[in-house]
Amino acid sequence: MRVWVICGVVALLVVLGGLGVNYAYDLLSTEALLREQRDAERAIDQDNAPFTNSVTYDTTSFESFTIVLDRPLTVEEGEVLQTTPPAEVWDFLRPLGGRLIPSTGEWAPTPTTGGTWEGGTGGMGTAVFTMNLLSARTSQLSIVDMTPVNISCENPTAVTVIDYPPAGIAPYPGVIVDLNHNDPLLYITDEGPDQGDPFFNRRRIDLGDGLEPGGLRVEAQVVGQSCEWEIQARYLDARQNTGEVVLRDEDRPFYVEVPPGRPDQYWLAGYAFPDAGERTFVPCHETPEHFSCSFGLGLEDEDWAEVPPGH
Repeated sequence: MRVWVICGVVALLVVLGGLGVNYAYDLLSTEALLREQRDAERAIDQDNAPFTNSVTYDTTSFESFTIVLDRPLTVEEGEVLQTTPPAEVWDFLRPLGGRLIPSTGEWAPTPTTGGTWEGGTGGMGTAVFTMNLLSARTSQLSIVDMTPVNISCENPTAVTVIDYPPAGIAPYPGVIVDLNHNDPLLYITDEGPDQGDPFFNRRRIDLGDGLEPGGLRVEAQVVGQSCEWEIQARYLDARQNTGEVVLRDEDRPFYVEVPPGRPDQYWLAGYAFPDAGERTFVPCHETPEHFSCSFGLGLEDEDWAEVPPGH
């Protein structure tokens, strides 16, 4: 009996030991497989682009504007312009080849010093767009800096300017950048104590890991020449690795156009007579003595011709 009991106990221990070994092996194998699977998923995730961007230029939210064309308006088109309400001018001129330059009256970060693109034959140009940022990665990453790069400028090509000047300053949430500066930075325009600070000194843009797409309103300003430019974005991923992505408007660089300093035609939103209630577009290239043309520039009538229209 004792022998049978001892043999039974030994057999039971052998079976339990085998089961334990198999369980430990299965556990270790499962953990190894899970690690391999996680590593493979991370590798696939890292193969995805860190993030992508799309751009929507703002052509609707301005209470003032400048529209330029590469040709003069005909007599008939000029007559229509003078009877068109400002709110409908863009709809009228866009099919004729007009291009909109927003005049936001935006707060400016600092006086331009050390400009790269000095001189030029144009006035001041502004481009405003919303940059939508999206990451398909399952791990989170943060955009920690954006720098304007590859800035290339040339003199304006337009010959006609239709100008509806701003009435005042109206800041919008987002960032503003002066492309004339040797070291252009994106400055915060939001109301608050950090207005005027470099954006990425204070903030970052988090993407990936199921987060909602990020958005940033960008206003770029330039004086004298129309400019193409790109944005180099630096990011930090969940493993603390850094990388860089160059952002463009699809396959094109971003673009800021300036109006010509001495256009062949200059139409200024003024008044038909001093106590008129509604603004109309005055052909200052034909009637520089008109009170709207001289008053808008703060000059006497006879001095108007000595100054480039729009300056």
